[in-house]
Amino acid sequence: MKKTDYLNVRIDTETKDKAEEILKNFNLRISDAVNLFLRQIVLEEGIPFEIKLPQYEKAYKELEKAVAYNAFGGGIPSEYANNILKLYAKDLIDLETAVFALNRKIV
Repeated sequence: MKKTDYLNVRIDTETKDKAEEILKNFNLRISDAVNLFLRQIVLEEGIPFEIKLPQYEKAYKELEKAVAYNAFGGGIPSEYANNILKLYAKDLIDLETAVFALNRKIV
């Protein structure tokens, strides 16, 4: 396959250096890794890995722990509580609303 296009990418030096060190273990250069990545995008018709927002995961885990220890005495939150926690972690409701909803008695 003849290479005919060039791709210029800007990236911070620290990330580039760390990536190069890791890729050396696989006998790959940065350009090889970029080609692999782009081929996987074509094969999978999308990004070849799951993309998550770190703050979502962190917020959910932190609130889940707080709720488990405070509201459930160290137990596992119910499905209802998990749904409230997910809404909060996705920033769809604020903390005050989440706490209010979690303290509601469900009949």
